[in-house]
Amino acid sequence: MFVGHYGPALAGKSIASAVPLWVFFLAVQLVDVLWGVFVANGIEHVRIVPGFTDANALDLYDMPITHSLPGALGWSVLAGLVWMVLAPRQKRVGALAIGLAVFSHWLLDLIVHVPDLELWPGGMRVGFGLWNNYPLALAVEAGVLLAGFVLYLRLTVAKGLVGRVWPWIFVGLLALAEYVNHTMPPSGDVATAGYMASATFILLTLLAVVCDVTRRAR
Repeated sequence: MFVGHYGPALAGKSIASAVPLWVFFLAVQLVDVLWGVFVANGIEHVRIVPGFTDANALDLYDMPITHSLPGALGWSVLAGLVWMVLAPRQKRVGALAIGLAVFSHWLLDLIVHVPDLELWPGGMRVGFGLWNNYPLALAVEAGVLLAGFVLYLRLTVAKGLVGRVWPWIFVGLLALAEYVNHTMPPSGDVATAGYMASATFILLTLLAVVCDVTRRAR
């Protein structure tokens, strides 16, 4: 799953209004940001196999640190603890919301991945395999993203014209990113692919800052 992960990010303010949207955007893709860096440096491994699934060409055969169930839980707890240490307010509620946002990544991946998510490192692998039916997987992603988007618009109010227009532009950019991610020919260089993935998630996180600047919680 790609843009579908941002549905929970957009809905995050329903739990903790003090947490900036960009923090939620980073949280829901934290394990993929780490995955990209780990893959690029040979810590985790992926094979690029054209046609591996209907959605993408990635055989994600080794990612126990980022995408195993204990790994996802560990990163969720760590992210929540970082918020509790650094946040000026809503420490506990914010930590809970961020932890849930991080763990939502694993739950949504479970729906679309083929069985490559380990229940424990080296253990049983799970995944419902919706990536083998890309139109259906895309419909699920779009539904999750739009549900979060609608909730975000109800939970926040624009400070001005940019705040009214930018969220619609932003969700359009997310849709464009999904299209490019699906249609762009896979790079044969795993390191480049890993770094590009991490850079993409960080760029989208930075674009979420515009929402924080131009909108406020109701």
